[in-house]
Amino acid sequence: MNKRIYNYSIHLIARQDYSAYKLRQKLRSKKDNPIEEVDEVIEELKNKGLINEVSYRRLFIRKWMFKGESEDKIRKRGSMEKLQFEEGEFEEVAQELGFTDEDSLEKLVEKKLRSKEIPTNPEEKYKLQNKVLRFLISKGHDYSEAKNALKEYFAK
Repeated sequence: MNKRIYNYSIHLIARQDYSAYKLRQKLRSKKDNPIEEVDEVIEELKNKGLINEVSYRRLFIRKWMFKGESEDKIRKRGSMEKLQFEEGEFEEVAQELGFTDEDSLEKLVEKKLRSKEIPTNPEEKYKLQNKVLRFLISKGHDYSEAKNALKEYFAK
């Protein structure tokens, strides 16, 4: 096993969490790291418990849930990192965090409209609602759920 690659891997892991795929990509990006040696180091790190896919997935879900992303969008982001989520993993993390998609939508609406004054002009109000609706959809939330969250907010 290449000690230089191993030490560099430890250095990287100490700074932030990595999945095996992400760390492999990072190590392979260096020109002088042979693929076989990188794979050997990754296996050694897995055996020692320094790379834990389950905890990485949970942290990944938490990170994006805090940012207001929907489950579908988090799954798509995870698939780009070759993460395979288990059944019920999202529900477990949501319970740990103590909020649901509805709570997430409500927080996003409040965040987006926090510093804005709600216009009295119906046309201006409609434009503002559409802007917030587009923002919610960009976070991966369902159109009808986002529309309902907006209705509830503006009904207050």
